[in-house]
Amino acid sequence: MLGELRRRGTTHIAAIMSGNFTQRGEAAVFDKRTRTKAALEGGADLVIELPVSFACAGAERFAYGGVYIAQALGCADELAFGSETGDIGIIEKAAAAVCNDEVNKLIPGYLGSGMTYAAAREKAVGQIFGSDISSVLHSPNDILGTEYIKALRHINSSMSPAAVKRIGAAHNSFEINGNIASASHIRSLIYGGDSDAAKFIPDFAAEIYSGAEDRPPPGGRMKKLEDIILYRLRTMTAQDIAALPEISEGLENRLYDAVHSSCTIEEIISATKSKRYTRSRIARIITYALLCFKKDRLFECPVYIRVLGMNSRGREILKCAGKKASLPIVMRYSDAAGDKTLKEMFDMESLCDDIYGLSGINAAACGKNMTGRLVII
Repeated sequence: MLGELRRRGTTHIAAIMSGNFTQRGEAAVFDKRTRTKAALEGGADLVIELPVSFACAGAERFAYGGVYIAQALGCADELAFGSETGDIGIIEKAAAAVCNDEVNKLIPGYLGSGMTYAAAREKAVGQIFGSDISSVLHSPNDILGTEYIKALRHINSSMSPAAVKRIGAAHNSFEINGNIASASHIRSLIYGGDSDAAKFIPDFAAEIYSGAEDRPPPGGRMKKLEDIILYRLRTMTAQDIAALPEISEGLENRLYDAVHSSCTIEEIISATKSKRYTRSRIARIITYALLCFKKDRLFECPVYIRVLGMNSRGREILKCAGKKASLPIVMRYSDAAGDKTLKEMFDMESLCDDIYGLSGINAAACGKNMTGRLVII
C-alpha cells in the first residue's frame, strides 16, 4: 500500500497504527515498538499510535479515532486506506447510504430477525439503493472505508479519501495466492512456529521481527494471557460485564453464563457468539474486560497525537504539525504528565502496555519502559 502511494506521487506518509491491542480483540503478534520499526522500513515516514480504546473498538469508533488524529495533525491532504474494490466513488456512495434515514428505519426490523448489525445494515442498504452499493458493505476493508468517509464528513474534514486496492489473499483467508498470504494466515504460521511465515513477509520486516526482544509464544499471546483473562472474567458480576463497551440487550447474561461454564477463552467465545453477536465482537468484549475498560469512561475522541517513530521526512511532517496541529503532540510521559486529561489517556495506554508485557516469551523485555520509547531512524 505504501509503495502504491509513492507511485501516486505521495511525498510524505504518516501511518496511524494500532498499539499493542487490535480490533480483532487480540494482542498484536509483535509489540508496537517492533512494528513501528517495520513500518518505517516499509515506507512510512511518521508512525502515530491509535489510542487503545479506539484500536480495540468496532469499525465506526476505530475509524473515527484514526480520522480524528489525521485531521488533528493539521497538514494531511489525503486519507488513504486499503480496499477490496479500490473504487472510491462507490465507497462514498455506500457511506452516504448508511447515513440515509430510510435505511436506518429498516435496520431494527432485520435486527429483530437475528441478524448482526453489519448484516442488517447491508440488507437495508440493498433494499433502498440496490446490490451494487450494498455489496461494498460485505467486505471488511470497504466497510472500514465507509466508516472513514463517514468520519471525514462528520468532522467536516478537508482531507480527500483515497482507496488503495488490495491484491492477493482475501481477508482472513487461509488460501495462498502466489507469494501472498492473508495476515490471519501469517499470524497462524508465526504462532505455530512455522518458518514458512517468512516467505510471506518482506525480508526487512522478517529481520526486524526475528530480532524482536519479545517473541510471541506458541499458540498466541491471548493463550499466554488466558489464565489472567479467565480470572478477571470470573471475578466479574453480570452487572460488571454490562458496564463493558459493546454490551447491550442482555448480552451480559449470555456472556456471564458462558464464563462460568467454560474453561478456555475459545469455549467462552463459542458459547456466547450467535447469528446476532459475532465472534469478533465477543473477542473484543473479552479484551475490554482484560484491560478494565468501561463504556462510560471511554474518551469520545483522542486527546493527543502520540508519536511512535519517524525518519527525516517524518520530522518535516512534525515541523508542519507543530504549527498547525489541533491536539498536543506527545512523545513521552513527561509530555502528558502536566495535563490531567492527557495523563489519564496516557496512563490507560501504559496499563494496557504493562498487561501486554505479560503475553510473550520474554515478558520483561517487552514490558520494560515500553510506553516511554521513541524510535527515530
